[in-house]
Amino acid sequence: MKTCEPCPSRIARRTRAARQRASVSCALAAAAAATLGCMVDYQLGEDRAAGVVRVLADHAWTDTGIDVLSGEWLQIDYLRGMWSPWPGDAFDAIGSGGDPHCDCNQMAGVSHAALIGRIEDGEPFFVGDHWLQAAGASGRLYLGINDTRLSDNSGWLDVVVLQED
Repeated sequence: MKTCEPCPSRIARRTRAARQRASVSCALAAAAAATLGCMVDYQLGEDRAAGVVRVLADHAWTDTGIDVLSGEWLQIDYLRGMWSPWPGDAFDAIGSGGDPHCDCNQMAGVSHAALIGRIEDGEPFFVGDHWLQAAGASGRLYLGINDTRLSDNSGWLDVVVLQED
């Protein structure tokens, strides 16, 4: 009785299929590793000091407790939280997108309820969800909501402030 041996083309097909499955598995593993590698780590080394600051919507300005020097690199990143300049809505650090020229804004030309900052009593600047720049002045950093009518505001944003030492 003659025994059947697998056809060489069938072996080749199985090998090709196995290689394709292995290739797909490797691609998925690489994608997962890349995704994990993109997670933000706010401990960027010994030359950086990090602080998480909670910015309240019903306060014009929140004192971050962070003093900056003119020319020092400063990074501010929205981390979590929602706030609202009126009842019934919730926004992140970008704000409502409403009328940027409303007289209810602390900073004209910027989305209502956006995260803004200032150094000491200087002019406010737009922070939004990410700000990276050299400080234009020396002094205490303050963060706040772009709104002047605070009595009906609610919520908070947590932000991370990084500065060079």
